[in-house]
Amino acid sequence: MKITFIGTLPPIKGISEYCIEQANSLSKKIKIDFINFKSIYPEFLYPGGSTKEKNGTFKIEENENLKIKNLLTWYNPFSWIWAGLTARGEIVHFHWWTFYLFPVFFTIVLFSKIRGKKIVCTAHNVLSHTTSGIDKILTHLMFKLSHHIIVHSEINKRQLKEVFKIKDEKISVIPYGVLNFYKKEEIAKEEARKELNLENRDKLILYFGSIRRYKGADILIRAFAKVRQEISNSKLIIAGKNWIDWQPFQELIDKHGLNKDIILRLNYISTPEIPYYFSACDLVVLPYSHFESQSGPGNVALAFGKAMVVSNVGGLPDLVKNKDVIVPSCDDDRLAKAIIKVLRDDDFREKLENNSKELAQKYSWNKIAEKTVSLYQKII
Repeated sequence: MKITFIGTLPPIKGISEYCIEQANSLSKKIKIDFINFKSIYPEFLYPGGSTKEKNGTFKIEENENLKIKNLLTWYNPFSWIWAGLTARGEIVHFHWWTFYLFPVFFTIVLFSKIRGKKIVCTAHNVLSHTTSGIDKILTHLMFKLSHHIIVHSEINKRQLKEVFKIKDEKISVIPYGVLNFYKKEEIAKEEARKELNLENRDKLILYFGSIRRYKGADILIRAFAKVRQEISNSKLIIAGKNWIDWQPFQELIDKHGLNKDIILRLNYISTPEIPYYFSACDLVVLPYSHFESQSGPGNVALAFGKAMVVSNVGGLPDLVKNKDVIVPSCDDDRLAKAIIKVLRDDDFREKLENNSKELAQKYSWNKIAEKTVSLYQKII
């Protein structure tokens, strides 16, 4: 069996962390041709900074079953057509996460389908984080062109059926796998904090990832103001590239007098730095106000066996086993109480950490690869 994948791999950012894990795990079982982007967006249109990882550590190696073609460019339609005309896999499996790439994916999928290929779509976002009418139309068209659609949660499956009227037999739920490749070795908490210039005595809460409106950094800041009143040595670190106007967030920090207690790292966190942030923290918080899919930072937290507090949106509740750390979205009071409980009760936090380690096994890429190969066999 040979599969042609269309997605992103290093140095392109996109969804490369997911695709690395998927390609590595599947290539142990089947042959894969991976068609990657050379250039995915115009740099000036990308609010997250550069579209490429520049330090060279974010990489994947070819092997006997995995061949990579860095072919696609956003400005060259001939590269899209060529990909569709030369895809060699029995199945063409594309990743859908942004409608801005519709022209690229539509062209490849259309030509592949004309050639008799089976089409599989992994829908990372059934509805985008900033859904619009044109987004729904283009997304619906890509789903209609697909023979089968993979989603990461039952919520996403329900959305496919209700919003896009996709039949049940055309949908499979395969979890988002744990992002293990960030954890190449164990880093002691003390060592990680020294690297990041953080104090060992502090109870450290981590908000990690790009700062966007729906991710609820403002909700967490308000909650942290209450946490700080109860736990004097608590600190909040906000680490990630800022995609929006920071001023309203800074005004919140100033209003509550938290400038000394919130550590801001408002830049793109490179791959070598990421393990230090997750190794250093006591708790990871995902306070998203609205969300329809699964969280990359949440799956990194599982890899590091971290306690988490999450809001009850999208697939976030799937990342924890204890209902006490699932809080209503936009409820900073409930969020604060959950954080306080975790930071005050070492035994409770240890249970949460063990839960994360168990879920990391449940969402292992080997198991996900087995489910994916089984699906391919049914489709072929």
